[in-house]
Amino acid sequence: MDNKDKRSDELKDILSQQHHLKVVREKVARLLDKRIFVISGDLEVRGAIKGYMETLGFSSKNIKATNNSAELISQAKQDPEKVDLVICNLKALDSRYGSQTGFQLLRIISEMLSRCTQRRSIPFIFVEKEFTKEEIISSFKAGASQFLVFPSDPIAFGKKIIEVFEGPKESAQAREVNSLLLEANKLRERGEFGQSIVLYNKALALGGENAEVFTEKGNALLQMENIEQAVLAFQRAIEIEMNFPRAYQGLGTAYEQLGDAQKAKENFNKVLELEPDNVQVCYNLGVLYQEEANYDQAKFYFEKGIKQNKQFFKNYLGLAKNYEAQEKPQEALNIYKQAMSHNPSQTFLSVTAGDFCLKHEMNKEAEEIFCVAISANETNIHLYNRMGIALRKQKKYNEAITNFAKAIKVNPDDPNLRYNLAKSYYMKGEEQAAIDKLLKAFELDAGLKAKFEQDMYFSKLLEKYPEKFNV
Repeated sequence: MDNKDKRSDELKDILSQQHHLKVVREKVARLLDKRIFVISGDLEVRGAIKGYMETLGFSSKNIKATNNSAELISQAKQDPEKVDLVICNLKALDSRYGSQTGFQLLRIISEMLSRCTQRRSIPFIFVEKEFTKEEIISSFKAGASQFLVFPSDPIAFGKKIIEVFEGPKESAQAREVNSLLLEANKLRERGEFGQSIVLYNKALALGGENAEVFTEKGNALLQMENIEQAVLAFQRAIEIEMNFPRAYQGLGTAYEQLGDAQKAKENFNKVLELEPDNVQVCYNLGVLYQEEANYDQAKFYFEKGIKQNKQFFKNYLGLAKNYEAQEKPQEALNIYKQAMSHNPSQTFLSVTAGDFCLKHEMNKEAEEIFCVAISANETNIHLYNRMGIALRKQKKYNEAITNFAKAIKVNPDDPNLRYNLAKSYYMKGEEQAAIDKLLKAFELDAGLKAKFEQDMYFSKLLEKYPEKFNV
């Protein structure tokens, strides 16, 4: 695309945004006398939301932006009719004034109003970088009106405010849309993708333009490997709400699966603009750059993800593979050790790190890793099996035999354990014991015969004792 086309697209985007803003401002016009409390401990968040409201046409005198919920509680006690809307964080409001959350504030206001002679509610719009399904469900049950991912824009805020004040019929409709969305998500989690699409479409038919529903529908289409339709769903979500990070993340994943790395990276980077601490997207970007052999850029994103969340082990694995691809096994091992240190309960990390050591003939290091892992998980046959291999490669045959035997005690019918035990006896020089163990492995899995025959060292038993193998 040349500069002229880019400028043309940018102009179209600007004109489109201006049009959407004009439409929303016209719909909000009848609500400009509403008195709004904005509560957040973050001065920039308060300022941004107040700016959005003023862009929509609200007068600054009707907007109370504060970091202290006590002002809202006091006003609600004195005259609840002078509070029409609260916009605040769902989680911590301001740590300097205690540990109160927006959810707790909603409960306080609701209970307070229930004791008043004027039995009315005050709508709450919660803003956060992201919400979990559980948070949305519990907050709706407590009386929350709307949710908005922040940072956002005046258009998205205007739409939410309009939805809040639409009245009982629209509110019931919104609840029905949310119910359909949650049920569709449950179906998707169970793998019933076709049925989930039916419910997503019902929700869209009922509630109209809904970025969240389009995004979840896009995720279902991705899982169905209907990538082109998924792209359209995510793009529609972004048209509706231009700062909706989940839609950009889904769109990035879709382009990645289509093999369009450039567009995938563009969308993933947009997510990081909106959610700088999204460690999954850091991993996705790291993988994309690594596939291009751009190891420095891949390293940047993996390390960024690790810095954000030391328990999200994917970025450790990506960084370790990054070093391995550059033939730096010691640096890779150091990263695996960091991953295990911060995630001690994740046994598979020990297996992965130990297997890496075996692959690179770092057998002593593999033994040390498996030893620590076994001490924490004494019934894991995979650890014993790999420990046995590490010991065997170091010619510690007796110790290897002991570990294979421990694993077999846990699972006597595992043919691979029997095979590895047989090979250890053979390498120790006890050929008859090796044959006995090997024949037992063949009884359990005849397919191991091919593996045995292809092993130039171990298959010497076949040449020396053909009668033992019915040859």
